Amino acid sequence: MKLPALKEIVEERKEKAIENLSDSFAKNQLPLEEYERLVEYIQKIESERELIVVEKMVAEYGGSESPKKSTYEDDDDKVDYYYSPEHQGSSLAILSSRNISGPVESGMQFVSILGSEHIKIRKADLSRRKTVLNVVSILGECVISVESGIRVSNQAIPILGGAWTDRKVERNAENGDPELVISGAALLGNITIKLLA
Repeated sequence: MKLPALKEIVEERKEKAIENLSDSFAKNQLPLEEYERLVEYIQKIESERELIVVEKMVAEYGGSESPKKSTYEDDDDKVDYYYSPEHQGSSLAILSSRNISGPVESGMQFVSILGSEHIKIRKADLSRRKTVLNVVSILGECVISVESGIRVSNQAIPILGGAWTDRKVERNAENGDPELVISGAALLGNITIKLLA
């Protein structure tokens, strides 16, 4: 029996994504654990929406250079995350937990799949103009803790999940403060913005 056209296309795109991922792994552009987790996740995908998110992540590993490691220190937390030259500041947590702090730039992407990301943002980490972060949580959790005095606009779309902003965040913001815009989606996951303690 012939598969429906849409399902065939999704299967072809899944195969292509795994090929691209294998190529990136062969070039030492991503760790073995993330490669295995991504391949396993891709094989289970059934919807085109999930596939689009994964294709973006796979594309991030397609650069010509190996990922570089960046470390920020925040109080007692030591934070490591990987980024490629084309996608500085992109972060991916699959079946794991990741803590992130330090300067953020507009266009950074944070993705958690069956994992959690905890992002700390202080006023000094933002530029004076608007900073837009793309956050995707698939069966995972992303908690963004912001310092008092940051105007936050939560534009993330919840799809069978949640995207919440603590009221304390809104009460402590004033005109003229740096603006942080959170875009993206929570697919069977959660995106929470709260005040940094």
